[in-house]
Amino acid sequence: MEPHCPRCGQDIVQRVRRRGLLDHLLSTVYIYPFRCQVCFHRFSTFQWGVRYVKHAREKSQHDRIVTRFQITFAGNGIDGSGMVTLVSLGGCAIETDAKLSSGQILQLQLKTSDRDPAVAVDAAVVRGVRSPVVGLQFLRFRMEERERLSQFVRDLRTTQQQR
Repeated sequence: MEPHCPRCGQDIVQRVRRRGLLDHLLSTVYIYPFRCQVCFHRFSTFQWGVRYVKHAREKSQHDRIVTRFQITFAGNGIDGSGMVTLVSLGGCAIETDAKLSSGQILQLQLKTSDRDPAVAVDAAVVRGVRSPVVGLQFLRFRMEERERLSQFVRDLRTTQQQR
């Protein structure tokens, strides 16, 4: 049985890395930590008979979804644009010709739809650069913008699962 978030009831959750002694002790009796991909709530739940092994993928706290839409960004004297190729609630990967470097802070406009205004991210940090691909982590945005992004990611996931 797949775990559900106790806060919002959604089953869109991802197991996350254990933190601290308590998480490690609880895992010996099949209680593992998860994070809701909708409301970001971190919780632990009982998974009888399930043993998880570490995967390199566990570093990410959010599922990444393959997509393609426009993005514009500005910050530190740089204005640019590109295409989002992967998106999650915690960040995105973009293809761009702009010369960005790790640690730069940017403001983003995610153009997820032609009919709706762009999702505004007040602050994102460049986490990795492998030209032309740049990895961005979302740091700060208004609650209504976070909700819009959450709805977009949920809709994308639903659409891709139906294929």
